[in-house]
Amino acid sequence: MLPLVLALTLNAPPEPPQFTVVGTDENTPTGKLIAISLTSGAKVSTPGGAMSVSRLVALKKSGAALPSLPSGAHIVTATGDRVPGTLNGGDAKVLKFRHATSDEEWSIAVDAVAAVWLRPPPADTPTDPANYTWLAGTPTRDVLLYRNGDAVRGALTEFTVAGVKFTPDGGAAREVSLKDLAAIGFNPRFVRPRKPKGPYAPLVLSDGTRLVVREIELKADSLVCKAVCGPAVEVPLANLVSLDVLQGSATYLSDMKPKKAETTGFLGDGWAWTPDRTVRNQPLRLLSNDGENTFDKGLGTHPKTVLTYDLSGKYTRFEAVVGLDAATGNRGRANVRVRVDDKEIPLPALKTLSAGNAIPLRVDVRGAKELVLVTDFGPTGDVRADVNWGNARLTAE
Repeated sequence: MLPLVLALTLNAPPEPPQFTVVGTDENTPTGKLIAISLTSGAKVSTPGGAMSVSRLVALKKSGAALPSLPSGAHIVTATGDRVPGTLNGGDAKVLKFRHATSDEEWSIAVDAVAAVWLRPPPADTPTDPANYTWLAGTPTRDVLLYRNGDAVRGALTEFTVAGVKFTPDGGAAREVSLKDLAAIGFNPRFVRPRKPKGPYAPLVLSDGTRLVVREIELKADSLVCKAVCGPAVEVPLANLVSLDVLQGSATYLSDMKPKKAETTGFLGDGWAWTPDRTVRNQPLRLLSNDGENTFDKGLGTHPKTVLTYDLSGKYTRFEAVVGLDAATGNRGRANVRVRVDDKEIPLPALKTLSAGNAIPLRVDVRGAKELVLVTDFGPTGDVRADVNWGNARLTAE
């Protein structure tokens, strides 16, 4: 009988993933996802019964860290998608792209694509294609980046079975094999961001995929989504790590302009704070019990930085995950404070912030007029003290 029991155990279906859901109310239940809407909320099944949150802000899979951005071949769109996979051709209007994990072929409008990496990009490559040095230039052009580092500007006219037809500036049309290229950059003048009018959600998948969707529907154990860049895709919940709703009930500080921003250097000039990046223009990385997390939304700061935001009594809660950057702050110290209407919030773990797991914040700002975030010098000055504010956001009822 024992072998039969063992076989049944080995063949048992995997447990459904557990998600923690965040809305505008105070409840943050964790359980199996049983309903979700970008406009109304979400519901999970818990041991104590079904629990709901109204006006969904975010959800995250329990026990999973937010993976880093794709580091191999991938496509980058104007709406912020980062999709690992391979280019499978296309025409003047549509690219054919095969997703690395699902093996599905996606059709993506050419005017939604900023760049396609055919090989792993160099380690120092900026995350924002607007900062690709090889793509920048006047007048704007399509660009082929060769594997040896050479960049050729011109006009891409056609995709072939194994390459592209390209007319370089001042030269004749030619066919270039994809095997010779590291990346293709598309003329920024013709790239359209396609920002949705209503709520939309960037998804983070376990393979590092970032996919921005404007519609979602739960069917069995998958999310059926309409991507802003074009294709309809099905995402198994087992592959989903997080979802954040934008243009909904939450306002991210990185999308707001501070009323006042002050920076002071320890020995010389201060470091400029940065939205959605570290002060060194790198992804926002923070440690947790689940591992290293890469946040796509947040603030990068360095001592001493004081950011003041006008709330005008419109918000109910401020929340963020705060810590020293996992890569550049592993030996740093900082003194971090939060003030609401000139009253400092008691947060002792932040006043002696050191390397290690980031600290989650949840501060009541109901009726408040002003929020101040202070990143100050620690006992070692500002050495290795890059402080990240992951998912720094305000919610309103």
